[in-house]
Amino acid sequence: MTEISNTKLAVAKPKVGIYGFTGCAGDQLLIIHTEDEILNLFNSVDIRSFVMASSNPIEEELDVAFVEGSISTEEEREHILKIRKRAKILVAIGNCAVSGGPQAMFTGDNTFEKRMNKVYGNVNFLTAPLEAKPIDAFVEVDYYLPGCPISAPQAFALISRLIHGAIPESYPHPVCHECKLNENRCLLLDKIACFGPLTMGGCGSACPNHGLPCVGCWGPNDDGNFEHHLELLESFGKTREEILRLIRGYGGHKILKYIEKGGK
Repeated sequence: MTEISNTKLAVAKPKVGIYGFTGCAGDQLLIIHTEDEILNLFNSVDIRSFVMASSNPIEEELDVAFVEGSISTEEEREHILKIRKRAKILVAIGNCAVSGGPQAMFTGDNTFEKRMNKVYGNVNFLTAPLEAKPIDAFVEVDYYLPGCPISAPQAFALISRLIHGAIPESYPHPVCHECKLNENRCLLLDKIACFGPLTMGGCGSACPNHGLPCVGCWGPNDDGNFEHHLELLESFGKTREEILRLIRGYGGHKILKYIEKGGK
């Protein structure tokens, strides 16, 4: 009779890379500073590249790449293309990667060169600047994890599903749903320009919890009635231009695209 060894067969850990481009690095810091989960993460996956945690990145084939930040230079564009080629799954994390962030506030208004010259003048850049855009303007993105910053519970739930081969579920509710659960008085009743009805939930209605209007930093909610909400805000005495500028404040050009299309 063959004796069975008690030695467990080694199971290869999923290879993961975490990258940051133009942004504040807040999403990477959130992962690093989540003490209750960080050891489980590093024990469950093989982190090959994460400059916030190690200064020795290994650039090779990856099972999952998490990317923070918008693309705003030619060097970053080349890097994201290389990451996409090496990664089986690519996830955009945070508002800048998903929607462009504040640096994409005026993306597409045909004034990029004028604005660059006004701020920097006639200088030679080490790498050619590009108009800031979310990463899906350059590569295919498999999953999106919005937030400014991302939500720790959602982030680790997403990571857990991906490394176990399960398909992540999208969050179906707007910020208004969470606001109601938190028993907040609706700011729209006081004629405050809040974008909760148009914005994907997941933040726990963080801003309205403190009496501040939602600014749309989690990106558009698919079921939002965009045109009607603009009409409502206009009835508060705001001009269409003022409203669109507020939406642009966090790089909300994806919300603007929904408005242009009349919703979906």
